[in-house]
Amino acid sequence: MSNILYMKKIILFFLAFSAGLAGMAQAAGYNYPDAFYFVNEISVRGQPERPFHLEIRVRGNPADSFSRLRIYTVQVRKGKEDIIGKTMQYALRDTGSWNTYRVDGITDKAAASIYFYVAVNGNGKYLFDNLQYSIADVSGTMAEKELANQSFEDKKILNGYYSSARPSGWLQLQASPLAAEGKQSLEVTVSGQKPASIRSTARR
Repeated sequence: MSNILYMKKIILFFLAFSAGLAGMAQAAGYNYPDAFYFVNEISVRGQPERPFHLEIRVRGNPADSFSRLRIYTVQVRKGKEDIIGKTMQYALRDTGSWNTYRVDGITDKAAASIYFYVAVNGNGKYLFDNLQYSIADVSGTMAEKELANQSFEDKKILNGYYSSARPSGWLQLQASPLAAEGKQSLEVTVSGQKPASIRSTARR
């Protein structure tokens, strides 16, 4: 029961966090709400001011020019809702048949965790695979750390992640045999989402 309450609290936290970013998202050209997101929590407790690197492989097929991904990290203190200001970093994208979205940063001296946040904004089909995480040791040498289900190979495809929603009429989550590494990737398909401007016009 405590695990269920904890997961609900995390999901509510990210829903509130996403709502707080809505104005900034619109200014950046995000016309849709987040249709779906998943989050990996990475502990960095006892590792202050260390360089870190995160990346994930993605193949995207957005349904229109306004649909896109938002991939970023935020750092938090021991309290899960206690975001450390000025730590949000959007991922940079490298091109290729599988795009690599990457974040390089430095852990805050007060950070207990890094949240790696992936959101589908709008409609389309996306494949996700091979999440990788590295952090520097005390000598400054970067070392890759293993994450749970980092290549989405588990039978329960989102095992080890917090997610915002379950499959429904407009959201489909499944394993795909098309993978950047291993036997499968996470396939996310979203349809039927409407831009914020259309929804507001319809309400009037």
